[in-house]
Amino acid sequence: MNFDPVFTWFGWGFVVLALLTVCIIPAVRGDGPRWKWFARMGVVAILALALVRPGIPIKSSTEEYEAQADVYFVVDTTTSMAAEDYDGDKPRLEGVKKDMLALAEEFPGTRLSIITFASTAATVMPLTTDHAAFASAVDVLATETSLNSKGSSITEAGDELEKRMSANDEDRPDNKNLVFYFGDGEQTVSQSPESWASFASRIDSGAVFGYGTAQGGKMREPHPFDSEAGVGDTGDGNGPGLGGSDEPSTEGGPQGEYVRDRDGNPGISKIDEGNLRQLASDLGVDYHHRDGSGAISNVYTAPKYDQTLVKKDGRVTVDEYFWVPLILVFAWIAVESVFGVREYLRLKAIMPRRPHRGGPR
Repeated sequence: MNFDPVFTWFGWGFVVLALLTVCIIPAVRGDGPRWKWFARMGVVAILALALVRPGIPIKSSTEEYEAQADVYFVVDTTTSMAAEDYDGDKPRLEGVKKDMLALAEEFPGTRLSIITFASTAATVMPLTTDHAAFASAVDVLATETSLNSKGSSITEAGDELEKRMSANDEDRPDNKNLVFYFGDGEQTVSQSPESWASFASRIDSGAVFGYGTAQGGKMREPHPFDSEAGVGDTGDGNGPGLGGSDEPSTEGGPQGEYVRDRDGNPGISKIDEGNLRQLASDLGVDYHHRDGSGAISNVYTAPKYDQTLVKKDGRVTVDEYFWVPLILVFAWIAVESVFGVREYLRLKAIMPRRPHRGGPR
């Protein structure tokens, strides 16, 4: 049973106390039949119950069809993904977003998840069949700022992916797992990338998509007042920017400053396809370079999965029953009206009639 007072508990107590006082004082003084005042006190108690709005919480549930597949999008959001060498001079992350949205359309009814990584990894979108929410999460992805970067590994998201896959395998043991990796392959820490070969036997399909060029591109910092800045930024602020730069460039104007290296020159990020091909080999999937020249459906064909009816817990609602005591309150108001009319008629009957004044002039 839930209670949600109309006037808060303090206001509710004040109103009830005031009404009881109005009934108790006349009852003690003997103004009129006492039984009526005691009855009115009972009505006040009933009204007090109505004002706390008693209700019973009800958990609603729905059923909907889901494809028996969980799709994980692993996205590189390091500073290098801001390099402007995708489809000419566009940022790499812009190409990633375009491909993610196009790929999601190939998986109707599936659960989608987004894991981003930079200095650290994080799940920014848990598995969900709400593809509109997925699209919104993709829209606000942004790169890590160079000031937050302390170097990154292309396999930084391995532990996060393992944790999520293990938990969701328990929830949907019959679902297939698909992993799509989006990045440029740049390894900016001294350690070599970890092997992801352990995932190969656990995934049904997927692909590794590479972004960038061998010539490389300059990187703009996320604009400090951009509403998208910071999403996907998982750095902890310890360490210099890309290439060891502690100071961002003033080049670039209002769109954002370019990252500079230690010598003060614009930092250049280049794709490392060797790392990406090795990652694809570990996962047992294909590698595809993405330069904006064709649709993602030209290089990857999504498998078809069976649909299953899944029961889902919905929101918790409250069935309120304040109207039940209010019926009794209104019934007493009707009784009081009868008492009032009867008293008026009684007083009218015993009142002496006033003599009629007037007559012919």
